[in-house]
Amino acid sequence: MLIAEVDGENGVFPIRVERRITRLAEDFQDGETLKEAGIRKSIGVMGEYARLLEEYGVTAAACGATGVVRRARNGGVFLDAVADATGVQGRIVSESSEAFLSAKGVLSVLPSVEGTVLTFDLGGSSTEFLLMDTGRTEPIWSASVFVGAATVTERHLRDDPVEASSLLRASGDVRQALSPTLSKLNSLLGAGEGSGLPFQLVGTAGTVTTLAAMFLVMSEYDPFKVNGASLTQDWLATTIDTLARLPVASRRGIPGLEPGREDIILGGALIVREVLAGLGVGRLTVADGGFLEGLLLDLLEKENGWPQILKTRLTWRVTAG
Repeated sequence: MLIAEVDGENGVFPIRVERRITRLAEDFQDGETLKEAGIRKSIGVMGEYARLLEEYGVTAAACGATGVVRRARNGGVFLDAVADATGVQGRIVSESSEAFLSAKGVLSVLPSVEGTVLTFDLGGSSTEFLLMDTGRTEPIWSASVFVGAATVTERHLRDDPVEASSLLRASGDVRQALSPTLSKLNSLLGAGEGSGLPFQLVGTAGTVTTLAAMFLVMSEYDPFKVNGASLTQDWLATTIDTLARLPVASRRGIPGLEPGREDIILGGALIVREVLAGLGVGRLTVADGGFLEGLLLDLLEKENGWPQILKTRLTWRVTAG
């Protein structure tokens, strides 16, 4: 949840950010129904958020459901239950819209990014890709892959600590799931045809930002230090090896590792590594801005009648308190 104040068209000032891990995707297979435990926990969190919206006097709100809710048979029923319990009405966001909004959020926190940019938003159950030229008003191409930190963990990484055979199977499954999308991207970018089209790879969402916090050895999370951080293939390989050897309980002592993400961070790191390997790049840039920020910007543009463009002209900064 992100609550912000708006100063005309000059700036957006985040004043409250909250994130909870509810495991709505736990034990989910594509096309099944959401499980009751995750539904109850998610509705509880949404109730907490609804009270905060009232406390802060929020005048306009947007609530977007992605990934597992989009694929679940009872996704609409779940959103109706949330609305009945909390008064917050959510909507299921399409794959292309999610990628577009995530890219808007990324560009809002990385103002120096120019030219061709490929963003990926790595969630619990899906990963959204978007290829864009920051000089254009519309993205070039987007895709969603049903592979995420939670789904990889549920399928392959249940042993504690993780066996080498489990890690190998997980890596192979991730590689296979990503292969069609990465092949298409390599074709669009002209990989293998001379030098190819230069592009910047930017990752966002909880797995990627947590990895950046671990890289920066953060005792307290600071999003503005995470923005622009660079993670390399070599560092990822070392980190994956370390995580795989540690029991989940021991991972909790790693600086920067967000509480509640100890068991799924390894699965997420495997996806990041396969994205880098599949695209043939050695590093990625991290952005603590994505779908949530993009959803807010989209709401502001609609509420105020501003043009709905990919690269926003709003300035982001955090106020005291």
